[in-house]
Amino acid sequence: MQPPPSGADDAPGGEQMARGLAIAAVVAAMLATSAVAGAATVDRERGAGTADHRAEAQAVDALLERSGLRVQLESLTAGIRAQFVRAHRRQSGQTQITINRIVAEHFVADGLYTKIRLEFLKSLEPARLEQALAWYDSPLGRRIIGQELAALVAAGGPEAVANLERNRPSSRRLELIDRLDTGGGASETTVDVTVAIVRSLTVAFQPGLPSVAGLSRAQLDKQIAQARNRTLENMRRLSRVSMLLAYRALSDDELEQYVQFVESAAGQWYLSVLNSALLAAVGAAADATAAELATAVPQLVGDLR
Repeated sequence: MQPPPSGADDAPGGEQMARGLAIAAVVAAMLATSAVAGAATVDRERGAGTADHRAEAQAVDALLERSGLRVQLESLTAGIRAQFVRAHRRQSGQTQITINRIVAEHFVADGLYTKIRLEFLKSLEPARLEQALAWYDSPLGRRIIGQELAALVAAGGPEAVANLERNRPSSRRLELIDRLDTGGGASETTVDVTVAIVRSLTVAFQPGLPSVAGLSRAQLDKQIAQARNRTLENMRRLSRVSMLLAYRALSDDELEQYVQFVESAAGQWYLSVLNSALLAAVGAAADATAAELATAVPQLVGDLR
């Protein structure tokens, strides 16, 4: 999973929140299964009870561990909670405590991880699972995960960015980075995660937002989609810089090997399940958070105008 960049969104009625909620950690990533689908997956795991299925479940656990997912989810949820704090820093101390409690209850890394694991079991393709695990177990795969996790803490800072300006990357390097972004869906997933949170807040507080109060749900979704598309190109530019910094220790040949994995059938299976799962899981958490905030602290509508 490539580390997505920080950025901004401008969904209607939530410009300030959107700017604060651009996610600077991940992802790209996690489908929240319904209670029925999740139960069916667990029943399959328990009911089958076969050695083959247990081995597949263990392989899924190994893949998620090797890919650094737990660390990335911790960073993602911590980033979301921090952005809520910054977006509502003008509220009273008690209100901020309430906001923090509600957001922390719904955006929990372990909860997201459990949903992702269930989705991988539900979407299992043994051959592609084996190939993806082999990549993440390889020396280069392990190095790249280490660099991605390090980038969550420190992507490089002003000096690293200035160095990029002084030493312009080659056209091959830029092409590989762009392919990595497209193949891995880093920019799109980052924007879509942000939009999912902004949409949930806008819907929950819509009656108190003059710019969108009179819109139907279809009209609101159209405006949000337009805001999403306007943001995406800017996010791609930010993503390019973030990836150039994150992978600066890789040679072009090593980076190309990573791109080849991402574009392979195994890489696309892994990343498509991961990214779709992220969006659904975050969307569910955002819906629950927004609904509870609208009831507990309705005065937040002022921050969303």
